[in-house]
Amino acid sequence: MNELGGINLLRMKTIIYYFTGTGNSLAVARDIAEELHDSVEIVPIAKLIKEKSINIGFDVVGIVYPAWLHGIPPIVEEFAKKLILNDSYVFGICTYFIDPSNALFNMNTILEQKGSKLAAGFLIKMPGKYVLVKDLTSSDEENKRRFIEEKEKIKEIAKIVKERKHSGIEGHFDKNEKGEIRKYHKNVYKVAEKFWVTDRCNLCGLCIKICPRDNIEIINNKVLWKDNCDYCLACLHWCPQTAIQNGDISSKCKRYHHPDISMKDIIDQRHVKHSGGTEHGTMQN
Repeated sequence: MNELGGINLLRMKTIIYYFTGTGNSLAVARDIAEELHDSVEIVPIAKLIKEKSINIGFDVVGIVYPAWLHGIPPIVEEFAKKLILNDSYVFGICTYFIDPSNALFNMNTILEQKGSKLAAGFLIKMPGKYVLVKDLTSSDEENKRRFIEEKEKIKEIAKIVKERKHSGIEGHFDKNEKGEIRKYHKNVYKVAEKFWVTDRCNLCGLCIKICPRDNIEIINNKVLWKDNCDYCLACLHWCPQTAIQNGDISSKCKRYHHPDISMKDIIDQRHVKHSGGTEHGTMQN
C-alpha cells in the first residue's frame, strides 16, 4: 500500500488497463500489447476499482474502454479519478459501436484535473449489438471488415505510442451535451430495473461471476439486479442460456461478444489471479 492507502504499481515499461462488456476492449488491449513488442502488463479496471488510489510508476499507460451513452463508463470514470500518473505517457483507446461523442474528452478532462492528459486518444469502431430500445446490429460481413480495420489501426496506434508522439484526441467534443444525454438515458432506461430472466435460466450463477460491480445476486431462486449497474450488459450477452433480458426488445435480438474472448476472460476481469508485480495480484499476463 502507498501512503494514500492505494496500490503502488512497480515500475515497468508499459501497462494497459481495460474495461469490457462484450470483450471488444479486451481484444483491442491484447492487440495493442502484442503490437508494441514490449514488456506490457494488461490489467482489468474492475479488479482495481475498490482501491482508494492507484499510484502508477510506468513509463507508458494505456486505458482501453467502450463508449457509454456518448461518454465514459462510470466504472472507468471512477478508476481514472483514482490514478496518480506522475510523468507517464498516457494514451486512450475508446471502442464504440454507435457514437463515442465525448468518451475520450471525458477521460482527458479527468486526467487534466489530476495534472496529466491524454497524449493521444483513438477511436476504434467495433461490431456490436444494441438491444435496449431497438434492435441495432452489424452484419457478419461488416463485422469481418471491422475486425480487419481494427488490426490495421492498432498498427498505426502502436507506431505513435512507440515514438511517444502527442497526436491529440480523435473524435468531436459536444460542448452542449454536458452529460444531459447520459442523465436522460439513465433515467428513462432505468437499466437495472428492467432486467428479467426467462424460464431458460438454470440459476447457474455465471451472471454473478461476470458482473464487474458485484451487482447481481440470487435470492430465493430468483436472479436480482441491485442499483449499481454499469450498463455494460455483459450478463445479458454472455448468459449461456440466453435467459437474461432487459426490457421488451432484447428477447428478439441475438447476442454479441468478441469471437476471440472467452467466458473465462470476462470472469477474470474481476477475479484475475496474481501473476507477479504486487502483493495485491493486480496484473495479468
